[in-house]
Amino acid sequence: MNRRLFLAQAGALLAAPAIASAQKAESQPLKMPFREVGFRLADSRKVLCFFAFTCPVCAAYHASIAQWGESLPQGWQLEFVPVTLPQRDTVIAARAYFAALKADRAKIYDFVGSAYTEIQDRGMKQDDPRTWETAAKVAKMPGFAESWQKVTTEAVKKSYDDLVAYQVSATPTLAIGGRYVITPDDTNGDRELFFKLAGAMVSKSM
Repeated sequence: MNRRLFLAQAGALLAAPAIASAQKAESQPLKMPFREVGFRLADSRKVLCFFAFTCPVCAAYHASIAQWGESLPQGWQLEFVPVTLPQRDTVIAARAYFAALKADRAKIYDFVGSAYTEIQDRGMKQDDPRTWETAAKVAKMPGFAESWQKVTTEAVKKSYDDLVAYQVSATPTLAIGGRYVITPDDTNGDRELFFKLAGAMVSKSM
């Protein structure tokens, strides 16, 4: 075989895998640091934060997310949504959160902080009434027991419906503008980058 022809053929064979690999990489869509779900008009100017009282990451992020929410554009609002599943303990936790909101919205973060402490540090259970009685006492919510009776089944069911609609599989999760969903996993746990991403998704929603 002609030496020049041999070298040309060998070069082509060696280059083929590299070309195929490059073409494969080009054909694969770039993974974005967020998910997009079907648009929900009612949430178009909201940021929903799905959280669980049993989640250590939620406890670590809760205050920062609340503070970040204060910087949202005019007309936007942040809403915390307790993860609610067809399980007794999560239903009770959701009801407790909504009862606290009714009792005294201004003290809700004191209530949440105390609940995290009771559940994660002291081993209290979400379906134990003493957990929520203690959280309300620490937050100085004398009307908590009364508010508990006023929480409707529809309010608790809505938190479950929202969870399903946004396909929440991790906590905390932010659902932004009724369309975009992000979690700290999308920034590999980088807190600063997470909030930059959240801000960018709010801007994208506008």
